[in-house]
Formats: sequence, structure tokens, C-alpha cells
Amino acid sequence: MLWLGGLITLLTIVLWVYAFFDALTSPSEEVRNLPKVLWLIIIVLFAVVGPLLWLFLGRPRAHSGTAVSSSVPASSADHLDPSDFHQPSGRQRPLGPDDDPEFLRRLDKRINPEE
Repeated sequence: MLWLGGLITLLTIVLWVYAFFDALTSPSEEVRNLPKVLWLIIIVLFAVVGPLLWLFLGRPRAHSGTAVSSSVPASSADHLDPSDFHQPSGRQRPLGPDDDPEFLRRLDKRINPEE
């Protein structure tokens, strides 16, 4: 029965640490129902109930789909087009040494100098 008490204590500590750091790293604009500082105080003072309240009432909701809330500020990378990142750089070169035919020829000559 002692191990059950230890397990409950361990789970409470893990939940408290997770909720505290989750609240600490959440953007202030996305925290629900109360200001972020007040959530941190609640989590610290009420070690069992505070983290549960944070998880169910204060934690920012996960963004689902493409719907964007108007209260969330736009990211600075929203204007970028993903296809811009796949354009060739102008220099045509292999990605790695094993893709370079000249490197492979020299390597083959070093391994088999008789040929």
C-alpha cells in the first residue's frame, strides 16, 4: 500500500511540473480565462487542483485545421511561400560525397590502385 502512496505523490509532482512549465512557456495572448501570471500563482499555491484547472480551463487550445482566430497575431513567416524553399540555388553540386561521380572515381582508384 505504501507504493500506491508513492506513485500518487510521484504523479502529482510530474503533473505539477508539467503544468507549471506549460503555463510558463505558453504565449500570454493564448492563455484562456485568466492572466498568465495568475495561472502560475494558482498552479504553485494549489499543487493538486491548480495543474488540473490549468489543463482544463487555462491551457491554450490546439489549433485545428486552417481556421485562424482573429485575436491571435500573425506570425512573421505567414507571408512566405513554401515553394520558395525548394528552388535550386544556382550552383549545381551533389548533396553528398557519395553522390559525386568524381569523388567515387578517386575513391575507387585509392581502394583498387591496380585497375
